[in-house]
Amino acid sequence: MKDNIIYTGKKPIAVEEGIYLYSKDRYWGKATPEKMKEALGFINSKGWTAFKNKFKGEFDFTFDENRADWRFNMPIDKNSVVLETGAGMGRTTIPMARVAKKVVAFDGSLLRMRYLKKRAEKEGLDNIEVFVGDLYDLPLRDNSFDVITMNGVLEWVGKTDRFKNPRQAQIEALKICKRLLKKNGYLYIGIENRFALAYLRGTDHGGLKYTSYMPRFVANIYSKAKGRGAYQTYTYSKGGYENLIKEAGFENMEFYLSYPGYNLPRIIIPYDNLNILKYVIKKLKPTTSFTSLLVKGVASLRFILWLYRKMFFSFSIIVKK
Repeated sequence: MKDNIIYTGKKPIAVEEGIYLYSKDRYWGKATPEKMKEALGFINSKGWTAFKNKFKGEFDFTFDENRADWRFNMPIDKNSVVLETGAGMGRTTIPMARVAKKVVAFDGSLLRMRYLKKRAEKEGLDNIEVFVGDLYDLPLRDNSFDVITMNGVLEWVGKTDRFKNPRQAQIEALKICKRLLKKNGYLYIGIENRFALAYLRGTDHGGLKYTSYMPRFVANIYSKAKGRGAYQTYTYSKGGYENLIKEAGFENMEFYLSYPGYNLPRIIIPYDNLNILKYVIKKLKPTTSFTSLLVKGVASLRFILWLYRKMFFSFSIIVKK
């Protein structure tokens, strides 16, 4: 039975293997749906040890719980009720459930929720509830959660036809989170920096190079010309995120630099503390090679640190209602 303190009376469109579907099932993921079905079948028939041996290297990352290391900067305890948006295969859900009272996790993919449910059972965690849902049409009551996570989610919510443009979709998603949070609750956002140096080498979320650097309308034209469809995965600079979050009605927010990235935050550096950034850079370059000495020397220049911070790969953002 669903907790009616958290859930509204909205009826699911279906129930499969004990999982409520409040929206149409939409699979996504690096593995194909066929591979995901095969993996789930293997877990059911052979068990987790056989699964790990059979699919070694394909799903290992789902057991890495460091993705949620940002949680130590937030007041989460055994009284906390957490909502995981876009929970995927549970890399954040599982470690959050170890420290919280309850974690409600949803995703657009039934296969992924089936996997997460099995992981929770494997780990003996009975405080995780999963369902298939759409962020813009959730069966949840306002003022129900102490913490909401958007870990690698906000950049994707613009891929919808519900709104005029991706920015409007992102603002509405943040407004929904604000309504669902209790007074003094926290929203966590893990996301890339639009102007990250890494995008000089790699591709943006749309699968193309340099689109995050372009004006939005240019990126949109370029993406369509390349056969990728409309450009809808907006990321921002620190100032851009501040404006976005304020437009959604929040005022209190703290920014952190996550190294090597928000999805694996081994080191979390307060954005405004350049001294810590300098210390981390020097510690990460312990050798006496020419390159390391050069980097250490450059890191001593405050202006360079200030500039480098603006081109850091990703942010961890903690927002208080």
